[in-house]
Amino acid sequence: MKEQDLFDHLKGGWYPDLVKSENTYDTFDCISEEHKQYIELKCRHTHYPDLLIEKSKYTRLVAEAKERYLDPWYINSTPQGIYAFDLTRVPEPDWSERWMPATTEFANTSKIMKVVGFLHLDYALGVD
Repeated sequence: MKEQDLFDHLKGGWYPDLVKSENTYDTFDCISEEHKQYIELKCRHTHYPDLLIEKSKYTRLVAEAKERYLDPWYINSTPQGIYAFDLTRVPEPDWSERWMPATTEFANTSKIMKVVGFLHLDYALGVD
């Protein structure tokens, strides 16, 4: 699944009012005013019991959602389903440094050090 497919799936069922961010490089992907959610989308091609989030992404998502009086959500698709995390209701991940690809969906495959954490699927709401 690609991010546009995930967006379309969510808009078609769970979030009819979903609005996409205007800029490709925004720190969020979409907003649901009806549900008061500030949402980052991520599509994984492999299923894991813990889903990665970059600390910089987490920090910006939480801060910017708060500024807008919205709740920060991180919604991931994997081959086994779609998982939504309300970041105000799950424990903050333990952060560690790891060598990761500079980007995941673009041509730059060089590795850089990133601070990342993992969200366990037990904390996710299924939205399939």
